[in-house]
Amino acid sequence: MRNLIKVPGHTRLYRREATYYHRASIPKDIADTYPKTSETFSLRTKDYAEALRRVRVEAVRVDEKFDAHRRWLASQNAPPVDHLSEEQLATIKQAYLHHLLDEDEETRLDGFKEPEAISVREEPQEDAFLPSFEEYEELIEEMDAVTRTHLARGKRDVFFLSEAEEVLAWEGIETRLAATSPDWKKVIRALQEASVEAHEAKRRRNRGDVVPTPPAPLEQPVSSAAGTSAPKVSEAFERWAEQKALGNRWTAKAKNDYRNWLTLFIEVCGDRPIKDYRKADGREFKDVLTKLPSNWRKMPETRNGDLRSAVERGQKSGLPTISIATINKGLGRLNAFWEWASSEYDDAPLNVVAGLKLDDTTSARHKRQPFSTEQLQALFDSPIYSGCYSEKRRSVPGDTDMRRSHWHWLPLLGLFTGARLNELCQLYVGDIRKAGGIAFLRLTNEGEGQRIKGKGDDIRSRDVPLHRELIRLGFWEFAEDQRQDGHTRLFGQLKADASGYFSGKTSEAFSTYLKQIGVKTAKTSFHSFRHTFKDACRACGVEPHLSNALLGHAELGTGSVYGTGGYGLPLLRDAVDKVDYQSLSLEYVKPYSG
Repeated sequence: MRNLIKVPGHTRLYRREATYYHRASIPKDIADTYPKTSETFSLRTKDYAEALRRVRVEAVRVDEKFDAHRRWLASQNAPPVDHLSEEQLATIKQAYLHHLLDEDEETRLDGFKEPEAISVREEPQEDAFLPSFEEYEELIEEMDAVTRTHLARGKRDVFFLSEAEEVLAWEGIETRLAATSPDWKKVIRALQEASVEAHEAKRRRNRGDVVPTPPAPLEQPVSSAAGTSAPKVSEAFERWAEQKALGNRWTAKAKNDYRNWLTLFIEVCGDRPIKDYRKADGREFKDVLTKLPSNWRKMPETRNGDLRSAVERGQKSGLPTISIATINKGLGRLNAFWEWASSEYDDAPLNVVAGLKLDDTTSARHKRQPFSTEQLQALFDSPIYSGCYSEKRRSVPGDTDMRRSHWHWLPLLGLFTGARLNELCQLYVGDIRKAGGIAFLRLTNEGEGQRIKGKGDDIRSRDVPLHRELIRLGFWEFAEDQRQDGHTRLFGQLKADASGYFSGKTSEAFSTYLKQIGVKTAKTSFHSFRHTFKDACRACGVEPHLSNALLGHAELGTGSVYGTGGYGLPLLRDAVDKVDYQSLSLEYVKPYSG
């Protein structure tokens, strides 16, 4: 990359203008086969100290990528084997079981609710919503039923074959099994057995039972030097973050979120050697959170000063406090760190925040609600559809036609697909496709800057047929015009934010628009379209496994096999077209005319 200037402090630290970068040349032994000529990317900071910290973490992650490529090369050159030992099969099963239950733990730490934005505030990010607890239970039962049926009948489906190929490539297993080997059957059966055991453990967790995740058989034991050291809690967190980065298990936003909560903990309890903390510190932190004002970083009364002064000023001003859900989210983030620390360091105390979550009687379902028919009618009768003053003054009636704008299409797509806002905002023109005469959206993470909800490498694309109303209203023609005009992205005016999401500003702007037209409530946002679509599927007789596939709930865990990849487009098209908002009139939504 041109104009990169080497910066002292780390061999891979560079700067371009005010922004710092990681840059590493590809090692000679893999340069011929590695897909890049260098690993150069922005560290997303202009602060030198923060850049030093980030480049160390990223250097470890990149080195692991290099090592993974070496292992891949070795596996390609190694002769395939025809048989696996019973010990190898047991290791494969144990590794997969650990993976499934570790993933389940990560899901539960998010609390089955909309993740709130970084730094304790009440407005959530629309692109990161989790399913409700009830939806998660339903998904587990559906997945388990299919897996047990296949296991009982000795059926080896495409999903578990692909999982087997992936697990055999995991570090520590790295076995190249001959294509004609009869042991593929044994590997697939081992994964099916692990899935059944994992589903049973998840049921127990759903009942509130404590079910530990079994250790990964391939993990290296902690050395005595690492185990007996007692770093400060901030230093321990950085070690944890580095280990998490090795597995690519965190997005930048998630990492910052965890770090933000630990920073708040340090602000209350101090940055001390990890061995010096006690349960009283966890209780003190919880006590401060219960008194912390909502949006305290933004309120004039509280934004200047530390956490304790914000509490004091908030109480004097009678400001409302953060929600129980937000408090529990923070305690959940810290719980994950302290669980790791208590295992990593001999001198670390037992989890100092364990069991401190507050009882939250509000169901996940009622923390975010679907739109009512009255709200939908007000939205689709509003100036965006009937004519507005200008794109900036969207809520004011006028003569501006918005049919070529994302403001026109995003609510309609949300209503008739139930897709997440970021999934829609990031669409490429090429993601609007036809096959067998059926038009559909390809929601995927395959394009540059694209991401869909899920964890790690288990994320799968899904196809959602266009509802007959979207066809009638000319969405296909709109996409074709964008294609013919040479646009790459469907909504090219939308730009990614610092976290890489295209929906951040759009989410806030849509909520503002709802307020301007008088239909915003505390429990409605763009994400309410997902609930609205789910309710419509139920009301119109769409089978739960099909609605889950359309909504992408099957991305969780091993359920990607039961996503849209497992169903043909005709079946999905029939399911989508069953959805009918009979009481809703779209008379002001004019069909696209180019």
